[in-house]
Amino acid sequence: MVSYYPLISGMISAVFTILLATQYIRRRKTHQLMWTVALALFTLAYALEFSSELYGWMETTYRIYYASVSPLVAFMGVGTLFILMRKSLGKYFLAYTILMSAVLVILASTASIGTTTLTEYSPPSAISGTAMPSSVRLISPLLTIPGSLILIIGALYSFWLDRSRGYVLLIASGGIIYSLSGSMARLGELTYVSIFQTVGIVLLFLGFLLSTEYIRKREKTGQLSAKT
Repeated sequence: MVSYYPLISGMISAVFTILLATQYIRRRKTHQLMWTVALALFTLAYALEFSSELYGWMETTYRIYYASVSPLVAFMGVGTLFILMRKSLGKYFLAYTILMSAVLVILASTASIGTTTLTEYSPPSAISGTAMPSSVRLISPLLTIPGSLILIIGALYSFWLDRSRGYVLLIASGGIIYSLSGSMARLGELTYVSIFQTVGIVLLFLGFLLSTEYIRKREKTGQLSAKT
């Protein structure tokens, strides 16, 4: 039976990516660019997941999928550091993210894939990283864990600084739920992974929409904070 959760998540991610890219073109903020990159990787990953539901996994598509999933979380963390005006930290973490992502891409491109594992999962999109050797999978948490922590803690810190930014609680909730989906996948609890991923991206998307409305109103009243 085909799972449509990746399709739903992918469509939301695609719209999210377009809106973020449009916002970046208009405002030229670094955090918008970083989040655009992250959401473009989200869209790619979900497109490949849904493709696996229709046609199964091939080695090439699985390699691309695995190499895109972990960096996207780290890029969201980079964007969060920049939006909080921690530019020096943002630059260091961006360099770290690019370096570790390059290592992950090289290892994922050259690793020996468990081809039998590619056909074992139902739905196929629940495969996560299980077809990759453990030596490659060790790199993933080095991107996802710090990226998730920065996203979640940064959103909560932003709310603490300014309680009018209620939208950041949606972003924090989305980050927590999406992170839980990754933890469940690593533990082999695959039943609800796609559901958690979809709920996470929906909450992130809602948080973004509310943030743009917040910024628009602040701009109109001349109250836009430099940290927004």
